[in-house]
Amino acid sequence: MGERRFEWGGLSADRADYVTAAEALAMLEVLAIAQADLEVTTELRDGAARARFARGERWAVVSTPGSRWFSVEVDTGHRTQLVDATSSKDESARLLAVYVDIAEAYVRGDAAPTRGGALGGTLVAVDVNGRTVALTQSLGRRVRALFAR
Repeated sequence: MGERRFEWGGLSADRADYVTAAEALAMLEVLAIAQADLEVTTELRDGAARARFARGERWAVVSTPGSRWFSVEVDTGHRTQLVDATSSKDESARLLAVYVDIAEAYVRGDAAPTRGGALGGTLVAVDVNGRTVALTQSLGRRVRALFAR
């Protein structure tokens, strides 16, 4: 019997259009070149391409397995995430560039957590090229914060 490989989801008619983690890592490395004023490290970990952008104590991590989901998590524990099981290679490249923009805007900026999330949580509003992106706490982190009071 031939080698079988796990493929995520199967929602797209053309799985050949999926981006692999290795391809996403190559894209992240190209996008990181433009961030010469930031400390940038890239790696493959747990099946996902990751890029960590830092300046001083501030950092943000962009991660993706290639297609399917994209996320940014920052040093305060806030994040934004998109699950898109049908993104093509071109769409994945555009989405990855947007998530790198969010990460670098956070690291270069001075946004701080403010009250406003559900269940007593906080959010971080980041200005990204004239648009506000809200980074939120995970549900688990919000629930833990409720019981820590």
